[in-house]
Amino acid sequence: MIILKNGRYLSAQGEFLEGDICIEDETIKSIVKPGEPPGSVSDGEAIQVYDLEGKRVIPGLIDMHTHGAIGYDVSVASAEEICELTRYYSDRGVTSFFPTTITTSRENIKAALRNIKEASKMEGRGASIDGVHIEGPFINAEKKGTHDPDWIVTPRKSDYDEYREIMGDLKIHITVAPEIEGGMEFIDYVVKNGGTVGIGHSDSDYDMALEGIRAGASVFTHLFNAMVGIHHREPGTVGAALSGDAYVEIIGDGMHIHPAVVKIAIHAKGPEGVVLVTDSMHAAGHGQGEYDFGGYKIVIEGGVAKQEDGTLAGSIINLMDAVKNAMKFAGLSLEDAVAMATINPAKVLGLYDRIGSIEPGKRGDLVVLDENLEVNMVFCRGSRQK
Repeated sequence: MIILKNGRYLSAQGEFLEGDICIEDETIKSIVKPGEPPGSVSDGEAIQVYDLEGKRVIPGLIDMHTHGAIGYDVSVASAEEICELTRYYSDRGVTSFFPTTITTSRENIKAALRNIKEASKMEGRGASIDGVHIEGPFINAEKKGTHDPDWIVTPRKSDYDEYREIMGDLKIHITVAPEIEGGMEFIDYVVKNGGTVGIGHSDSDYDMALEGIRAGASVFTHLFNAMVGIHHREPGTVGAALSGDAYVEIIGDGMHIHPAVVKIAIHAKGPEGVVLVTDSMHAAGHGQGEYDFGGYKIVIEGGVAKQEDGTLAGSIINLMDAVKNAMKFAGLSLEDAVAMATINPAKVLGLYDRIGSIEPGKRGDLVVLDENLEVNMVFCRGSRQK
């Protein structure tokens, strides 16, 4: 049993409360008032007690859109390399992530999924791999971003069936452009068979994007980026995202979206409608230099990842910095900013019954912050990682 005492934890209702958190067998067993006993303890059971001295405890962060870091691109990384990534993420407060593939051949995607699945079961992991995000190849070449157009294809129901067979009980999230041939039917099929869908890399107009939501899409992949922008007479994909019922992803680096536009989007959707993501590529954690990503030469300079033609190519940010940026850009409280990286992605991905908030019965994924909002301690599945 692990007991975190003398801390202030962020409740599911969005307020910091005093309480001692008791974790047993990877699960939050109870939350009791300071000084109260944690409940029944088995004879001989070892108890580790951490005195937090008033520090704040938040749910472990969830990054549902990350292509990699520290030199490892999940589309081509081995299972062992992906396992190394889990420790990079947990050190930075991410306790659950969805390794995100980029557009490539059908066989290469399936090979990546096999490695991701194997990594999810390895010993010595840090952050949990609770699913996969397949970003491409079912996108619109007109909004390809840093995706190789030679591998963009129309979706088949059998594609999802094959992914499902490989991933087993792990979640599958897929970015789809609803306007492509078979796109709407594919969205419907994925959602009806246990997956989740984001609308992205899309040339859809307002009505088509709303139809994609009605078909079952629950989020817009990296809002504003690689989609039709908003115009006062043609709302476009962005207009549907801001006015519709689905969540929106926001890359929180302040470069993919101007800070003022981040503020506008959060005010339009409310913090309850936004999911913070990194969309990090494998240069994250390494810094400036030249990299290959999706078959393109990528240059990192001044904290920005770009193709040679200037096209943005993912970020090099970590999710805790995105949380702090959201507070700065939009004037948010820590409570609201954290919800956009915990509760909201958990709900989008169908995982809120097990992660995303600090409640008895949920997984013991917790992050302790110091007074400067730096990550002080991290617990993944009830085990201390940092």
